[in-house]
Amino acid sequence: MAESKSANIVRAIAVVGPTGAGKTALIQALASAASGGSGAVSNAAGQSAETSFTAIDFMGDHYVLIDAPGAVDFQADADFALPAADLAIIVADPDPDKAILLQPFLKQVEDHGVPHAIFINKIDTARGRIRDLLEALQPVSATPLVARQIPIWEGEKVAGFVDLALERAFHYEQGKPSQVIDLPKDMAARESEARFHMLEQLADFDDALMEQLLSDITPDRDQVFADLVKEMHEGLIAPVFFGATAYGNGVRRLLKIAAPRYARAKPGGGAAGAQWRGRVCDEGQPCRPSGQACVLARAGRAAER
Repeated sequence: MAESKSANIVRAIAVVGPTGAGKTALIQALASAASGGSGAVSNAAGQSAETSFTAIDFMGDHYVLIDAPGAVDFQADADFALPAADLAIIVADPDPDKAILLQPFLKQVEDHGVPHAIFINKIDTARGRIRDLLEALQPVSATPLVARQIPIWEGEKVAGFVDLALERAFHYEQGKPSQVIDLPKDMAARESEARFHMLEQLADFDDALMEQLLSDITPDRDQVFADLVKEMHEGLIAPVFFGATAYGNGVRRLLKIAAPRYARAKPGGGAAGAQWRGRVCDEGQPCRPSGQACVLARAGRAAER
């Protein structure tokens, strides 16, 4: 196991979403990928009836994945878990007709002010354009949804994706990291259009970027990443990713967005303290009152196992 870069910090990631979207499967897939496994987990992995915690190490850092039940009857559990989370991942079904099911979960994370991203699971079963799904999701989200990826289709199946921030194309490899490939020639125009739309959304909160776009200046890739990170952690945008836990597709990408280098320091944070909100302080005590403290205490115990 790699030596921890921040041994006193446990970063908490809440995974929420409606029953049947594959939330628990995603938790298991993230744990598998973090430990060097395939990241492939059947969507029939089971359903959670209570909040549970899974400790993982990834790239030398400690995380606890918080699995909050998806059934409406248990949704109050998430009200205790979310304030302790550094990041929430909301799991969605690729069917646009089911977009409305995300509304209560989006409202919860927004009400608690938790930075969040959306993971569209079961992309292998998608029929139709991802653009249509995003258009169906946006009305149920108060936060602008920003597509980080566009799909690469082979026939009627999604075979990979283009990362709009990296400007690279990837082909899915079952149970393995996606492989970089040349951008398909027939996708060049679509990629350019989608990336410019992403930049326009980021520029809504960055005047310097807006000036560059108006002046036809190509922004630096580091600047684009910095804006994506800053705006997500300030709750200004919610990036959207997709994949399929059944094949381990898109799972490692989610682990990377939770990495410390993608976190922004909180005002007053020091080198000896945690920079994210859901944390365990130097003395190993949870930094949250009442119910939230209990969540972090349980998360800390999970991390020690």
